Amino acid sequence: MSAKIFLVPKDHTLEHILQFGNELAACSEESTKFVFDFQGKGLDTPFGMLFLSFAIRKFINGHPDSRHKPVNYEEREYASHMGYFQTCGFEIGKLPGQAHGNDRYLPITIMPVSKLQEQAKDQTREVGDVIEEYSQRLSCILLQQHNDPLAEMLSYTFREMLRNIVEHSKSDTIAFCAQFRQKAKQAEIAILDTGIGIRSALSNNPYLTINCDRDALNLALMPGLSGKMYKGVRKDPYDGWQNSGYGLFAVSRLCGHGGKFTICSGDTALSLKPDKKEYHQASFQGTALRIILSATEVKNAKSILAEIIKEGDRQAKELNVEGAQASTASRMLSTEFNKIRH
Repeated sequence: MSAKIFLVPKDHTLEHILQFGNELAACSEESTKFVFDFQGKGLDTPFGMLFLSFAIRKFINGHPDSRHKPVNYEEREYASHMGYFQTCGFEIGKLPGQAHGNDRYLPITIMPVSKLQEQAKDQTREVGDVIEEYSQRLSCILLQQHNDPLAEMLSYTFREMLRNIVEHSKSDTIAFCAQFRQKAKQAEIAILDTGIGIRSALSNNPYLTINCDRDALNLALMPGLSGKMYKGVRKDPYDGWQNSGYGLFAVSRLCGHGGKFTICSGDTALSLKPDKKEYHQASFQGTALRIILSATEVKNAKSILAEIIKEGDRQAKELNVEGAQASTASRMLSTEFNKIRH
């Protein structure tokens, strides 16, 4: 039997990434050997490396009796340094998280959710507090700044997305990767989990009717619908971390200021640009996010978020969502917001 060859996208456009994931998921061919052709030098992005490596690893794990050979990867030095090939399952380059990162990138990092939970327990703190500190460290590592508006946006974005995974996904791990493109003045963050996915997570809300993954993604981006604050859930006025379902809403709107936002779960990916909304066929068990923030468009982080939350409160009330107001945590951009209580 001849080897089956997969052409792994060398230029990480969203369409090529998702199409390759679909190809792997649809492959029913049995072979004693699968070849993954990385096609030489290309443009590697955080979302591309994270999404493709998890898709390839899942395929390899699903064919344990076959041989899996990577070829034409030698010119992908950056990807090798970032932990791309090791995450795929090949003994090439650095392990995930092995590179230390600098003010331009965070390598692929895979963190057990239990690590965050155990740290919070050991320190007698809320998991949200641990995630808050961790998110600030990540943003400062990426930008080497504490007070820059983009650094605040990055910290907020990391925190809200990590919280979503811990509180909703039932995933054992969180994976992320990030890069700051100096020339374009843009930060790209990729965050991924292999949990139950958006549709299953939203199904916990008894007041939502969800017929497909596309509907689930749209609902997840509406304020107040993806959290745990629906009718019948006791609201704790002293718990600033109680999930109100504003995280994905706020982050997707932040990306509207010169950036891009993509969320992928199940058979659908939803991509948002300032002037366009697109749906793509996908195949991913869990949730994958691509978040692009523009440094040139972010002038006043606090006022931008304040307007977004204000709009979210208005929309939530129109939707007649029970407890339709963002939690303290979802209003925060930096630690000074911890002082706010509603």
